[in-house]
Amino acid sequence: MSRVPPPGRGLPRFVRGGVLAGFCLLLSLTAHVAGGGAPHLSPGLLVAGALLAVVCVAAADRQRGLGGIVAVLGTSQVLFHLLSAGGEHGGTVTATVTPGASMMLTHAVAAAIVGVLLAHGERLVWSLVALCGVLRASRLVRLLVTPPGAPPVPALERANLPQGVFPRSGPAWRGPPVLSI
Repeated sequence: MSRVPPPGRGLPRFVRGGVLAGFCLLLSLTAHVAGGGAPHLSPGLLVAGALLAVVCVAAADRQRGLGGIVAVLGTSQVLFHLLSAGGEHGGTVTATVTPGASMMLTHAVAAAIVGVLLAHGERLVWSLVALCGVLRASRLVRLLVTPPGAPPVPALERANLPQGVFPRSGPAWRGPPVLSI
C-alpha cells in the first residue's frame, strides 16, 4: 500500500509553492493587461518571479493560512506592478506607473479573492492527506486477523492516532468513529 507524501515535503511542497508564485505573477499580468497595458515579460519581472517561487517553495513546508497567502499576493502585486509598468516606460517611474486609488483597490480585492481560494485549497490538500492517513490506519487495523474465539480487538481511540491526522480548522467532523467504518 503506497503512502501519500506529506504536503510539506518533496514534490507536493514544490507544487504548492509554484502554484502560489504562479498565481502572483498571473494575477499581476492579468491586471496589467486588463488596465490597458501591453503583455510585458521583462527580464526583471521573470527574475522577480523566479525569486518569488523560491520564497514560496521555502514557505510551503507547513500549511499556510489566509493572512500569509494574502500578504504574499498583495506584496507581489506592488512589486510586479512596478516592474511591469516601469518596463513599458523605459524603467522610469512616471505618474502612470504610480497606482491610483481605484487600481490599488482592484489589486487588493483581486488579491483577497485569490487568497481566499488558495487558502481553501491549502486546507483541502492538508485535509485530504490527513484523510488518507486515517484510511490507511483503518486498513491496517482490518488486516489484523484475530483467531476464532479470541476476544475482539479493542477499537483505537482518537487520542491514539498520530498527531496531524485530524484537520485543525474547519467545521467539526460529525460521524462515526474513524475505525468503525
